[in-house]
Amino acid sequence: MRKCPKCDRRLSPLYFGTACKYCGVDLLYYHFDERLEQDAQKAAAQQENVQRLLRKLPFYGKKRDSR
Repeated sequence: MRKCPKCDRRLSPLYFGTACKYCGVDLLYYHFDERLEQDAQKAAAQQENVQRLLRKLPFYGKKRDSR
């Protein structure tokens, strides 16, 4: 069962609407900014992990010649 994030009422699993039929909130965009910020933080952490891994490689860590 799905739940509305605003009013916590149950929605049928077969309800494919984009708005809650009880309170009318848009289910796709409710707290969109907060979720976007969380995704950006996760992406930054993953990018740092990749950069840390790449710095350990012998051919990536050296500075390249500028010709």
